[in-house]
Amino acid sequence: MTLDTHPSADFGPTAILTKMRKGFLWAGIVMIVLGMAAVIMPTLSSLVVEILIGWLLTLSGIVAVIGAFSLRNTGLFVWELIFGLITSMAGLWLLFFPLEGLVALTVLVSVILMLTGSAQIAFALWARPASGWGWGLFSAIISMVLGGYILFALPEASAVILGIFVGVDFISTGAALVMIAWSVRLDQKV
Repeated sequence: MTLDTHPSADFGPTAILTKMRKGFLWAGIVMIVLGMAAVIMPTLSSLVVEILIGWLLTLSGIVAVIGAFSLRNTGLFVWELIFGLITSMAGLWLLFFPLEGLVALTVLVSVILMLTGSAQIAFALWARPASGWGWGLFSAIISMVLGGYILFALPEASAVILGIFVGVDFISTGAALVMIAWSVRLDQKV
């Protein structure tokens, strides 16, 4: 298979994937390494993810509360203030009660994995004319299955399952990116 030479082909999936090949390769390698670390140390990686999200929620809530004061003379002030306070409280709850927060966060990650899988399916179907699109679809299916399985394994496995499944998801997504980059490279040689 050869690359399209038509000027409008610069915006097609094959042309875009060709331009992004090296980025996909390096992003894939980094994701594989991070995924392996998460699988090797699942409890630690679960807590790291939980604490990181706790800090992100806390800080974004504080920013929302501060931003609400710029809206004092509008009807949005109260809503922005409430949103900021709830977000900050959720983040602080995760930081002060990390083990309890793991269950709630595990449910959230399950939903995120299923949504990510849906987005990956859309990407794979978009890229379908290009070589390697099947790897994206395969990664999407793994994300969907992991997200569904997490919901059925709760709450007993929440301390380790989050780290293991996020690690497996990183590995599968990283492998898909590496395989897409490899497939595009092989197409360039033909």
